[in-house]
Amino acid sequence: MNIKTTYSRGKARLENLASLPCIDQGGEVKYFGSISKTGDNADWDWGMYQDEKGEWVLAEADGPGCIFNFTQHRYPTSEVPVFRFYFDRNPEPSFEITPAEFGTKPPFLKPLADKFVGPDDNGRGPIWVVRSFVPMEFLSHCKVTSSIKLEGADKALGQGGWGHVIMHLYSSSDGLSVFDPNESCKAILQKYLAPLSLHAEREETVFNGILKSGAQEEIFSETGQAALCDISVKENNYDASVLSDIFIRISFDGKERVCAPFGTFFGCEYGKTPARLDTALLTCDISGNSAFFSNRFPMPYFENVKIILENRGSSDISIAEAAVRLNFSEVYEKGKTGYFTSSPYYFKTANTSGANSVIADIRGCGQMVYGTISGEDIECGCEGDVRIFIDSLSTPSVQSDGSESWGSYGWGFVCPPQCNPFSCYNGVPDSNNTWSETRLTFTDCCYFKSGLRFELEHGCQNDGGGYHSGQVFCYCIPEEKEKFVLEITPDSEYYISDGKICDVTDRFENGIHENYVSFKISTGMSRTEFYADIPADNAGLVLKRVSLQKTGPAAAEVYIDGEKVTERIWLYPDHNEYYSLLEDSFLIPERLTRGKSHIKIQIRSLNYSWNEGRYRIFAISDLQGE
Repeated sequence: MNIKTTYSRGKARLENLASLPCIDQGGEVKYFGSISKTGDNADWDWGMYQDEKGEWVLAEADGPGCIFNFTQHRYPTSEVPVFRFYFDRNPEPSFEITPAEFGTKPPFLKPLADKFVGPDDNGRGPIWVVRSFVPMEFLSHCKVTSSIKLEGADKALGQGGWGHVIMHLYSSSDGLSVFDPNESCKAILQKYLAPLSLHAEREETVFNGILKSGAQEEIFSETGQAALCDISVKENNYDASVLSDIFIRISFDGKERVCAPFGTFFGCEYGKTPARLDTALLTCDISGNSAFFSNRFPMPYFENVKIILENRGSSDISIAEAAVRLNFSEVYEKGKTGYFTSSPYYFKTANTSGANSVIADIRGCGQMVYGTISGEDIECGCEGDVRIFIDSLSTPSVQSDGSESWGSYGWGFVCPPQCNPFSCYNGVPDSNNTWSETRLTFTDCCYFKSGLRFELEHGCQNDGGGYHSGQVFCYCIPEEKEKFVLEITPDSEYYISDGKICDVTDRFENGIHENYVSFKISTGMSRTEFYADIPADNAGLVLKRVSLQKTGPAAAEVYIDGEKVTERIWLYPDHNEYYSLLEDSFLIPERLTRGKSHIKIQIRSLNYSWNEGRYRIFAISDLQGE
């Protein structure tokens, strides 16, 4: 047996599949993108501010971390930007690249980086979508810039301003190194040319035959400790109804934790179009009357496992072969390892005007590793932003400028089926209105300590009608590991600041356009302090701040009992004058709070944009291993 598996950070997340189920409480996901400030479909202006060099800043974060995804959409005839990546406050970029070089300039090589060419679409296109999933680590700071302002959507003017960056920030720089473009990525690139899986030490065919309408068949059960490393199904008489009618139900250690139709479990809800969708850990290969499905996410268990296939359709279904593969040598620690878990399946549901579709609402502690979403009969078909809310924040932690952009595609879903190692889609040819998309997020996973809510907009402003369906998959410990401690507002008795308090009524950037809320906001301060009683056995704290984001960037230093948090400053580099309320968060490391039951928190602003409307303090609980 190998040593106990622990979590991986940075580029190691691409290399060490065995670590994916291991819970990391010191990681957080960050998104920067061209989301319309006015809340409509004008998602084509990307550039938070212009720096001292005259470059437009697309993303900026302080602390140790890793960039996992860069995506930008533009017309091939438009002015050519140079994208530059700066790390650890080096005045010179570590790497620069133009759109035409994606897929050919090392290390931005296929399959981790490429250029997707959208359709002509009656002269509206074509459009380039350049994207990279190459990991870019940094130790203390990162900044991504464009040589020109990315704005507009007018082909005649040579515009094209859509795009995003997704990264992780970590509680420490342990195990990270600064991105070096000359460092060989051959091993990772070669690895991702073929589907991935843990080494299998046993393979077993568990079912072949007829699964009758309304029937349930227990196809596999076993006691002991191991990890499923592949669940696969072959069909010789394929019909697309199998994607919605056959459910796979998996119990780990006596509790059912997965209940999903084939369509979401294997990454394609729409399967009427022949397609070979090979992502890193999911395969959906539909060819004529045959089909092959595979899910290779590692799924550890400690006592027992049971797999059931259930036919919820009206017709019998013939399955040529269902097989499982197992690994026994990766030893996980119970209590620090998440169970592979699905959210309840969101059945095809008519969208509600003015409201996001809530695809998933998960409670517990873990990390989201993929999701499948589908749309049907939506006006402007692919229009509708993904919004992922983490740990009770009012502002989404991850968004997208349209449904297709979540998977790093663009210009809708009007092309033939597409895939790369981290996303795929299928749908109706020459139509945006019926589609299915899967995004694998096992590298840039969404960490959560108490819960995750996945919402999906329909149309430009939740006015597109139609239907959504989908499901989210994660590694999850059912217990919430974030405990509310205290709320502090500018009119609280123990809030001390030299700022000026004003009343503000406005909205958060959450897609609910008429939800006005009021806060007392303290502005123009140089310092703030307050006290909190906390659990002494804490594993760090999380501060969540409501602020007014009409101007930016906003930055501040944080001190605990007079000691500075040296891992990072609290930085929010963007702004929004239309939906001006923001709620963001700041992780206070365990080294400053462990063993203390009473602390003083000080905030020292670094610029005039910093302001405060509410602080909520949460204590992180230890993962209880065995």
